[in-house]
Amino acid sequence: MEASSPEATRLLEEIDVLREKIRALKEKRMELIEKVRVLRDRRRELIGRRRELIDEIKRLREERRKLVEDIRTLRARRRELRERLRELINEINSKKKIISQVQSRLRVPIHVIQRRLQQLEWRQMTSVLSVEEENEIIQEIAHLEELLEQAYKAKQIKQEVYESRAELMKLRLELSDVSGKLSETSQKISSIDGKLSELSKNIDELTKKIGSLSEEIQQYSQEIDKLTNELQELYSQLREKRQQYSKLIEEQQRRITERILAEKKRKVEEKIAKSKTRRLSLEELKLLYGEIEEE
Repeated sequence: MEASSPEATRLLEEIDVLREKIRALKEKRMELIEKVRVLRDRRRELIGRRRELIDEIKRLREERRKLVEDIRTLRARRRELRERLRELINEINSKKKIISQVQSRLRVPIHVIQRRLQQLEWRQMTSVLSVEEENEIIQEIAHLEELLEQAYKAKQIKQEVYESRAELMKLRLELSDVSGKLSETSQKISSIDGKLSELSKNIDELTKKIGSLSEEIQQYSQEIDKLTNELQELYSQLREKRQQYSKLIEEQQRRITERILAEKKRKVEEKIAKSKTRRLSLEELKLLYGEIEEE
């Protein structure tokens, strides 16, 4: 059997086919590995972006928590201010009633009453009066002093009303400021709620994309594993074909050697037959008795 026998040719062709299959599968596997690498890089990027958004949500929630606490504090202060305003308005109205009552009894200004008192006291000290006149003056002085006391009281209450109105204005300004802060803080919370909603949507979208990429990566990884198994099988087949080819070549060499030895042995035997007295060389003896080593 020659090296170029159909069997050897077939084995070489099969080896070439296996090599080509292995090359194609390795190339395809490398393409898939590159795709997996790109997909993993993209997934890592999306995971990083999602982590940033989650951190932003945590920050906004903490900010919102503080703003809600501010809202509670401002509402408590607003309740206090409204209660104090009601109390103050009631006090002012009550004092105004007292002033109105006093003023309804006073027909003349305080300085007129004071002057009349001075006149009566002077008359009482300088004039000779009858008992009846003395009693009349005493009663009038008492009445005027009572009126004067009420007038002073009304004057004091008026001052208190002025002070209460000043406090009322101050409280109203603070109430307006608190209400403004409440509105502003509520708008900030609403803005944060909008951002949180938008961030949650973005996170959901990123999570879906990450999941989709993971599925692709898993799919490609399974294909890579499948190709790896196919390559291992092809490598096994290639080793087997190479071993078959090597055995075939060895068998071919052995048979060629046997033919050569047989031919040499035949020639030696012919020499012996032609000349029985001729001495054989060591090599010829080995050929004759089959001790020649394969070259």
